[in-house]
Amino acid sequence: MVPRYDDSSWPLFRVVLPEEELSEQEFAELTDTLDGLFLRGGKFAVLMDARAAPPLAAKRRQVLGARGAAAYERHPGKMAGFAVVLRSPLQRGIFTAIHWIVRPRHEARAFSTLADAEEWLRSRLRAAGAEVTAAAAPR
Repeated sequence: MVPRYDDSSWPLFRVVLPEEELSEQEFAELTDTLDGLFLRGGKFAVLMDARAAPPLAAKRRQVLGARGAAAYERHPGKMAGFAVVLRSPLQRGIFTAIHWIVRPRHEARAFSTLADAEEWLRSRLRAAGAEVTAAAAPR
């Protein structure tokens, strides 16, 4: 099963990771898809729903972080925020700790619910001056 992508609420972009670990090709497509968001017009935010997904291996977390940092360097200020929804407090704590250490240039937070993540991302988009339409309303 592959990730599901939803840009119907642009500038809020949603990714739902599957229950199974991504193949190398699926992971490459995920990183390419996220990189491609920087080439679209205007500011945007990413909501990644990883509640059903197995934790990413350290190497994949490293690749995802490096690719995101490189894209952000090429297009500073375009990503208003990145939210990941994780099922366990331990996973959310690890995500937060990694971001304290790495200190990415974009705002990133882990959440336990989609509603909280969406609310935070909409506030980040508004603060960045992006138009948040009714389509980006909570689901």
